[in-house]
Amino acid sequence: MSADSDIAKQFDEHLRSPRQVWLLGAGVSVNAGIPLMYPLTNRVSTLIEETDRPNKAQTIEITNFIRTELPTNSHIEHILSHLGDMIALAERAKDACFPVGGKRIKKIELQAVHHQILGHIRDVLRSGYKPKSDNAEEQIGKPDNPIVSVDDHRRFVRALYRVGRAGVEVFREPVHFVTTNYDTLIEDALSLERLPYADGFTGGAVAFWSEDAFRAAQTDDKPKAIVAKLHGSIDWYRAASERGHIFRVRHDELYPDRSGEKGNVVIYPQSTKYVASRLDPFGCMFQHFRTLLGAGRRQVLFICGYSFGDEHINSDMESLLLNEQSGTTVVAFSRETSSGVNPVLKRWCQSSAGPRIFVATEKGLYRGKSDANFLAPTGERDWWTFSGVTQLLEEGLPPDIAESI
Repeated sequence: MSADSDIAKQFDEHLRSPRQVWLLGAGVSVNAGIPLMYPLTNRVSTLIEETDRPNKAQTIEITNFIRTELPTNSHIEHILSHLGDMIALAERAKDACFPVGGKRIKKIELQAVHHQILGHIRDVLRSGYKPKSDNAEEQIGKPDNPIVSVDDHRRFVRALYRVGRAGVEVFREPVHFVTTNYDTLIEDALSLERLPYADGFTGGAVAFWSEDAFRAAQTDDKPKAIVAKLHGSIDWYRAASERGHIFRVRHDELYPDRSGEKGNVVIYPQSTKYVASRLDPFGCMFQHFRTLLGAGRRQVLFICGYSFGDEHINSDMESLLLNEQSGTTVVAFSRETSSGVNPVLKRWCQSSAGPRIFVATEKGLYRGKSDANFLAPTGERDWWTFSGVTQLLEEGLPPDIAESI
């Protein structure tokens, strides 16, 4: 068997691995009507300018101040992180304030801005937003007319469970979904396809976070999927009157503490909030991800829609995946940059772990230090996209590659 045929054979086998971890980034939700980080940042900035609130002028002043403090390529997560650090510093100050433009801003006022930004993010992601492009006009979803679609995620879930896992469902382990996305599309798709999953919350329409429940689901009940949301979710809510406990809630309820500034949506924890507490999911979620990657067992980590822009996640992955004791194979679906394969993936490919790294781009399939194999007969391959990955799961390898095996 030739070298390229061997690569194709292994790639095909990995797609049907009995042990799968999927790292899903923002790219998987774009076609569903969820904006990427920079369009989301622009939309939230517009809403801050347009929304008529008592503290509007101060909110604009504070967010503009943060923008002047940050690099020009910063986005909404950087703004939230910086604002969180300002709140932490104000908390330690004698007067519980932080200097902004020559004025001392109270911690409670900074928190109000933080809550407002989180609320805007939640609203945008619930209703959907598509920025203007060369091929389409701007689309703004409304609460009574949302543009978010779950169709792509449902098709992906069906392909993964009904096709890719056909005939061996009875002895396969749960699929682990690890996502940086705030939206609820992967959970919604699993539910609509009647696939039980564990996400650490216990209850019904209103559910409470329980680290014990999250850990038990991985060893006891064995659901079909385990979902870990590293950056939180638009339906997570921290309620002040409930001693800081986190709940998963319906968006139109007034409880717990939904009528004022007593609680807040729980998304994107800045560095000062990675708390190793049983009240806080983030420490548990990241430890779960590290434990998965640190396992010596043979498994496949699929990466889709993730641009490697989170250094925290990259560092965790690199330290664990490149360990020579690792049994994890990486299959990354990624568009190339102007200089070739994504720099993080390229570094992994060039390392001693290279034989365990597969990268599917629009140009072809890479394994380790090899050049691209299986260049597209015409145009570009689309298997690096979310829909392309789904088609790969549904139909298997493209005919020209399958013929080589």
